[in-house]
Amino acid sequence: MENNKFGLGVIVCIFNRDFSKIFLLKRNKAKRDLNKADWGNPGGRVEWGEKLAEACVREVKEESGIDLDPKQLKLLNIKEITENPIAPTVHFLQFIYVAKIDPIEKIILNEESEEYGWFNLKELPDKTLDPKEDLIKLSIVAKKKFSEDEN
Repeated sequence: MENNKFGLGVIVCIFNRDFSKIFLLKRNKAKRDLNKADWGNPGGRVEWGEKLAEACVREVKEESGIDLDPKQLKLLNIKEITENPIAPTVHFLQFIYVAKIDPIEKIILNEESEEYGWFNLKELPDKTLDPKEDLIKLSIVAKKKFSEDEN
């Protein structure tokens, strides 16, 4: 029991302005093998003393070169992970944020990813970390949340 740990993480789902496309990263081979998936959203661990929105901005910048403003982020969900074969002794809370931006051409990938894409939600790639149905539902909820906040 004393080896058990608690972790905080963030995931940032980035959509285009009308929520018809999502930005995904194709992870490097080591990450693909570890996660049993090819494509995923930017994200990672929250560092000690870091606010959640700051972690989102940092992770997106590190993994894609995209500069987000914390004001562009909206918290959509919190996922609790207590059973994870990758880290069986970690109880993890994952904060799922969304942002909408104009797709940009200049993406700078770090070593964690091999390529990126803006995918139509009706034509998502195979082997996404989150099920395709979840990404589609997420886009619907995100669009609704953004429109409510704008009214």
